[in-house]
Amino acid sequence: MLPLGVVVAGGSAERMGGGEKPLLPLGGRPLIEHVVERVRPQLSELVLNVRDEQSDRYADIGGGSLPFLFDAFGGQAGPLGGVLAGLDWAATKAASAWLASFPSDTPFLPYDLVSRLMSVADDDVPVVATAGGRIQALCAVWPVSCRDRLRSGVEAGRYKSLWWTLSDLGAQECAFDDEEAFFNVNTVQDLARAEQLAGPGRGGA
Repeated sequence: MLPLGVVVAGGSAERMGGGEKPLLPLGGRPLIEHVVERVRPQLSELVLNVRDEQSDRYADIGGGSLPFLFDAFGGQAGPLGGVLAGLDWAATKAASAWLASFPSDTPFLPYDLVSRLMSVADDDVPVVATAGGRIQALCAVWPVSCRDRLRSGVEAGRYKSLWWTLSDLGAQECAFDDEEAFFNVNTVQDLARAEQLAGPGRGGA
């Protein structure tokens, strides 16, 4: 059975002057829409982790059919709050043992990302993608069984960095050759570069 998935879109675009970075246009469509189209076929179900006060702006993403999850930590836990919200949701699904997480600003993710991560998956530790020698920390699959340990670490203030958390949980790595597949948009210049990458050579989502 395919895992569940969550796109983590709970942050703001501080390096781009604020606002909702996932909703910035790429090829005439919101950035997050490209992510959704890439990952949705790889999953049994997909949800969006967004800020409660911004949820109305995401109503049409994915054809308007994607449920929202909200961070119980009010954004103070960073992306880990979104991952934990996803794990809490996944725990309500009796048949699901795994949750895949994705950032909302990586429009060129591999179409086989989830299957390759799951091919490395063990029973009790996450698996995270690497490319170009870098950990792509939100491109990961998480066993639902790690939920309580993750929550305890976040609540204690011990888990703050995704990278450190994954390491502490004993995450395995899955290497990808295509570094540009994990290109993320953080600045106006990055968005311009993404427009180039979305051309005929790579294609959009």
